[in-house]
Amino acid sequence: MINRLISCLVAFWFVISSMAQQKVSYQRDYLYMVDKINGAYIPKDIDEAISALDTLLNIDKHFIKDSVSLTDFCRDLSLGSFIRARWGLWGGSRLQKYFNDKQVYNPDYMSQLILKAYYELTIKGMSYPPEGIIKPDFDSDPMTNKYYTKQVESEIKEKADMLKKEGFVKGDTIYFQYPYGCSTMKEQQIWLEEPDIHSFLPKGIITDIAIDGYFLESKIKVKLISSFSPYGIIVFDGDMEPDLIGEFERDFDNFTIHNPNRFYMQKGDELWFDVKSNFWISKFELNSL
Repeated sequence: MINRLISCLVAFWFVISSMAQQKVSYQRDYLYMVDKINGAYIPKDIDEAISALDTLLNIDKHFIKDSVSLTDFCRDLSLGSFIRARWGLWGGSRLQKYFNDKQVYNPDYMSQLILKAYYELTIKGMSYPPEGIIKPDFDSDPMTNKYYTKQVESEIKEKADMLKKEGFVKGDTIYFQYPYGCSTMKEQQIWLEEPDIHSFLPKGIITDIAIDGYFLESKIKVKLISSFSPYGIIVFDGDMEPDLIGEFERDFDNFTIHNPNRFYMQKGDELWFDVKSNFWISKFELNSL
């Protein structure tokens, strides 16, 4: 009876996971979907960003109001950098997507809008819908740049040639490393010490290659053909903090079916990945170890 219940739960989880995977094309799409990245909560819009910033900041609002101008507050490099890094305005997040959907593409401009709204509404006590200050930032959208075609076509060709030189070619095998294929760096080292490493590391086949996105990232589409765990490999875990993930050992025997910030890839699944994340090695690199 217990075994049957466990089987039903696993089957149900597979269905949920499969539905989630269908919504995801590129790896960055995970970041657009979740409310946590590296363990930090990501606001969904500018209203939440203002509230979250007020909670995070420990400042004397009376001093800021009397001594710091709006221009100086918005130009605070450390504060702007903090917002962009914590809330994924460069690397991808649901807050970044919120601004992109409003035709705002420059992360510096995004953080300035947040700081301006925070200063005027929270410190100065003004009253207006913060979304009203968002104006399109067409100049930072590459698709509206008149130099886009020539510049980008040349860069796409250059990056495609580099992918081929690095051993990322359609039909070739890649080997997943920590933190994708292995739960911990210690686990990865165990498999790396095996005499026949090709038989142990989780493997995938490159089924497509693309240069995509605002920053023209090099991407590969991978079909998973083997993994350590019967549940596949974890390809994103937004709940994990960077300082902890290296030593954190995930318990696959007591996994959680419902986890809105964690995504698995199972045998036979195909997903796009950013090559620069370096969570795998090509056949060429593995043979040189």
